[in-house]
Amino acid sequence: MQSLTTIIDNLYQSLHNIKANHDHMKKLKEENADDKLKEIYEAFFVFAVMWSYGGSLDEDKISFSGSIKNNSKVKFPEQGQCFDYFYHVIEGCWKHWDNEVKPFDKNYEGLFSNLVVPTAETTRQRFLLDIHVKARRGMLFVGCAGTGKTTIIKDYFTTLDKEVTLYESINFNSYTDSKALQVVVESKVDKRAGRTFGPPPSKTLIYFMDDLNMPYLDKYGTQSPICLVRQIIDYGLVYDRDHLEEKKLLVDIMFAACMNPKSGSFSVDLRLTRHFTLISCLTAEKEILKTIYFQILDNHLCNFDKACADLSAKIVEATMITF
Repeated sequence: MQSLTTIIDNLYQSLHNIKANHDHMKKLKEENADDKLKEIYEAFFVFAVMWSYGGSLDEDKISFSGSIKNNSKVKFPEQGQCFDYFYHVIEGCWKHWDNEVKPFDKNYEGLFSNLVVPTAETTRQRFLLDIHVKARRGMLFVGCAGTGKTTIIKDYFTTLDKEVTLYESINFNSYTDSKALQVVVESKVDKRAGRTFGPPPSKTLIYFMDDLNMPYLDKYGTQSPICLVRQIIDYGLVYDRDHLEEKKLLVDIMFAACMNPKSGSFSVDLRLTRHFTLISCLTAEKEILKTIYFQILDNHLCNFDKACADLSAKIVEATMITF
């Protein structure tokens, strides 16, 4: 329910924060188009339901999608699943995420391992991430190795305005304990006043926890770093390790995470995951893989043709100089 209300709140705010949406809503109200207004609110609710309740599904996504499409008053297109669409306020219909995919950056010069080819899947995950960052609610991406969950999150962080949002990556492993995690958390915040610590004023700090479920289980069946994160989210504080009577209040921070359910601990404390919106990352479908590899290959072929042309020009120039 918290995930559902988080998504609805953000979608409703977009009606006022985005000028085109604001003008369109104003026009509908002036025309007394109550049916169209109700359709927008109904679509927002359906969108929130399908991601808050269906976003965590894997094999059951198909049947869940069929149920949503059959029961929604705002009719979906016949093709694909409900997750393939978002509601376009101005056009008043469901639009495929392909329409929002940004073109591939052919001038990318970074590490090949960090290369992200925009697809409908990455676009909608970035959209959901953006909603939760604005609401300061955590997100947990769950998927097997190779689904791109970590890459998508880190790529999203590179697009954030550093004057407003900061981030820090923390890689969990079997040796990570609460003390080591607390050292990292405290090292990234500054003292504000008294016992209050946080990022620079007017900024939000996001801790991204990779491989959340990797820490070992102690004899009580718990994971100490997981318990520490839950404590910070629930109470907004940590205790001084040397003087346990002293508390440190942490403000303006939030957490995002991803995990592979087939490695490490096979479950994470529900008292922590209840603070996150859980999204499952599935293995890319055939069409998405074709889109990714075709764009990469096309880009390399273009660069190869350009390199050949430059080499030919240099050979001709050298030949003319010789003669």
